Amino acid sequence: MRWWPWQRRTPRTGAASISLWGWIGGKRVLRESQYVLPSDAAEEERLNLQHFFYKLAQGGNTRVPLRSPRQMLDVACGTGIWPREMAQEYPQAKVWGFDINLEPLEEAQRRLSHSGQYPPNFTFLKANALERFPFDDAQFDFTHARLMSTWLPGDQYPQVVAEMVRVTRPGGFIEMVDFEVPTTPSPAATTLMQAAVQLLKMRGLHNGGGAFLAAYLRQGGVIRVQERRVVAGIGRYGVREQRLMVADLLAALRNMGPILIKTQVLTEPAYRQLLRQAEAELPQVGMTYPIVAAYGIRPFQETR
Repeated sequence: MRWWPWQRRTPRTGAASISLWGWIGGKRVLRESQYVLPSDAAEEERLNLQHFFYKLAQGGNTRVPLRSPRQMLDVACGTGIWPREMAQEYPQAKVWGFDINLEPLEEAQRRLSHSGQYPPNFTFLKANALERFPFDDAQFDFTHARLMSTWLPGDQYPQVVAEMVRVTRPGGFIEMVDFEVPTTPSPAATTLMQAAVQLLKMRGLHNGGGAFLAAYLRQGGVIRVQERRVVAGIGRYGVREQRLMVADLLAALRNMGPILIKTQVLTEPAYRQLLRQAEAELPQVGMTYPIVAAYGIRPFQETR
């Protein structure tokens, strides 16, 4: 596991383990992850906002033609909002989610359980997606992952896809969703996104994984692979999508600032000036944001 400059090892005392967390510029980050953004309340809020933007742009939580699924899994489920909604949409199904960080999930459970809005058919647990998934072979009718490009290095996709295939029953669906590079007429926002791309490259991450999803599924033995690409920010819901996209991108650029500065991708004065300009420009000029969903079926007979 590669360690980044801001990640300080916690001193060991006997059998004490290394802390899950590191700090940079007052922002908390996950040590054992290449995730390019902090893991704090501001990022959790942004991820939930982003969920509604993706749902609006795609016309729902999935492009897969599901028919009475019994068990579903969300890989590296983040705040858990996608599997919770799927559990509400399919009350007859058992829905699972796992992530290396359980804090957002546990907080959501505490908050929603008091109002009776937490679905009883959703279960989450702590696990690392870069290791063997803690589930049986062929357990799920539908296995899903979204936005893995923000934390999964390109050379590790095959092992994660292989695990997604392993835990999916023959004939079951596997879906991955990700973005392609957004574009905007805003010079400042474009410069900041180029800086973010530089940070992604430093960590071996794709600059948006959307273009690669179908190929990864096929390489993993998935059959009948289909790809659905939408460009958010235009069309019937363009105005509403623009509001959500701009809010999401500005929040991401704010959250990423301390890391861009610490890694010397940008100086602090340059970053702050660009951010001020982007905050003024983006709501005026807007942006477009391609989203790709690729899905297919685990074959009944494995090919060799």
